[in-house]
Amino acid sequence: MNRLFLLLVMGLWVALAGAQTRVVLQGPLRTLEDGGKVYRVTLKEAPSGVPMTLGITAEPREAAAVRPLPGRAQATWFTDAARGQVLEAAVYVRPDTLGAVKVVGFANPTGFFWNAASDFSWLPVAALPAPTLSSPISGRIVSASPVFRVRIDTPTTVTATYEIEVTNGSTINRTYTVLGTTNAFGLYYTPWTAGFPLGVYQWRARGIDGAGVPGPWSASRSFTASGGIDAAGGISQTAFNNLRAAGWMNHFAASWGGYNVWPAARQNMINATNAGMEVAMYVFLNFDNGSTISGAPANQTGQWQVDRALANVGYTGLGSLPFDLKYIMIDIENRFWGTMSQADRVQRIAEAVQRVRNLGFRPMIYTRNEGFNPWWNDATGSSRDFKELYLWGSKPETETAVFQDDLLLDVGNNWVRFGGWTSRGGKQHLLDKTVFGARIDMNVWDPAVWDQPALSPGAVNFSAPTHNIVRLADGSYRLTMTLRNTGNVEAYAVRVDQPRLAFTTLPGRFSMGMIPPGQSSSLVFTFPASTGVPGTRTVGQFRVLTGDGPRFLAASVTLP
Repeated sequence: MNRLFLLLVMGLWVALAGAQTRVVLQGPLRTLEDGGKVYRVTLKEAPSGVPMTLGITAEPREAAAVRPLPGRAQATWFTDAARGQVLEAAVYVRPDTLGAVKVVGFANPTGFFWNAASDFSWLPVAALPAPTLSSPISGRIVSASPVFRVRIDTPTTVTATYEIEVTNGSTINRTYTVLGTTNAFGLYYTPWTAGFPLGVYQWRARGIDGAGVPGPWSASRSFTASGGIDAAGGISQTAFNNLRAAGWMNHFAASWGGYNVWPAARQNMINATNAGMEVAMYVFLNFDNGSTISGAPANQTGQWQVDRALANVGYTGLGSLPFDLKYIMIDIENRFWGTMSQADRVQRIAEAVQRVRNLGFRPMIYTRNEGFNPWWNDATGSSRDFKELYLWGSKPETETAVFQDDLLLDVGNNWVRFGGWTSRGGKQHLLDKTVFGARIDMNVWDPAVWDQPALSPGAVNFSAPTHNIVRLADGSYRLTMTLRNTGNVEAYAVRVDQPRLAFTTLPGRFSMGMIPPGQSSSLVFTFPASTGVPGTRTVGQFRVLTGDGPRFLAASVTLP
């Protein structure tokens, strides 16, 4: 307590001294033969009876040094200065310094480190070089609110301001000023309320030293801004209008939550459409049959859950919605898993995906698969059955992360592929942010996701499988089975369950992936020599799984 009181008294004393103290810095007055720049500080006003220390310093210290004038014993400061006294000293700048050095004349009560008064001027040395641009990475897709990061690398650290210029060559031309230092990054976080509409942008930067002298512009780089939002709670029309004006181009509405519907979905999509946004919705699948809503069946198939989501937004048939529903996303998270096997979870996902496509909408998968949080691998056993669909990856980061919205990165590193996907259609990078009064999540999207033609409803159908069988040197039989989709929509996640030849059954499910309408896909099975005697005519039986359920197909086979 006594120490705190003493510090308070000392602080007040220094403040009172500062109110009565004034110094003036002049210079450079001349240049010495050894290159030193001479500066003078004058103590113009000082409190009566208070011993003052008068001095000159330069910042940053690693860029410049202050020394006494040649032939003088006087240091770069002296104590017990009185009003009107003058101190001169020489400033020596390191030869590799770029930018400007700050020279400061100061006075403080002797024995204290706080300046009661100071005056400064900038000593220009050399123009700063062009900054290095590190974010957004050139050519990348980012959200509507990218993070700009620049840096000037110089041998010594000097104060700098960064100027960042962004343009699309026509309607957008913005300049941001970022305070920082060289050898440290200058960061500018585009406000969520003032983002960039969908499009390709060019950007560049330059450094401005403390004396206000700008360096050269960097070379330009490009990025594509493509941001969207998703939400479960209700959002007003005004908020949607503001979000769209701020650059957020699309909206995913939560419609089915696994056990119940989200009631705001329909109105949110109407409001988003009125604001000029593209709209889609998502279906959070349960795998434990845990919904208790009226009429819920014991087996809550993927089709049934998709139908609940559509009914929630007023869908009664083709053309019944007051908005263009671009996608229905199937949400796979680490909840509501129950005791269902991984193979049966894949079947439930397939049911949902195929139902979406049969009705004339585009399916998509939303999930996550990190080393410590492998939703997809845990749920499906690392299934690759849906790799033809767009992946909406979930990787929320902090709002201060630099590469948070780079579509190709997670936490600054290349995202780790899984499930057969080699690219992502989108990434959810921020969760639960309040913007214009709306509680939203933020996403970055490949623009190609939204540039897709309308689809027509239809159905999957298969012709009888064709086959080719050969006998191998060890007596085993290699059977190639070819399946043709004769329907008019894609057949997703086609699998063959426990294929059988004669009396031999192969365990497991074998994936054929997606089969487009009018096209075929093949699988190769190897049956042991004990399957049958060469020349025997038998039957190949194939239980083909799709999202529409199992189909039992057979082919007559003669063992070679």
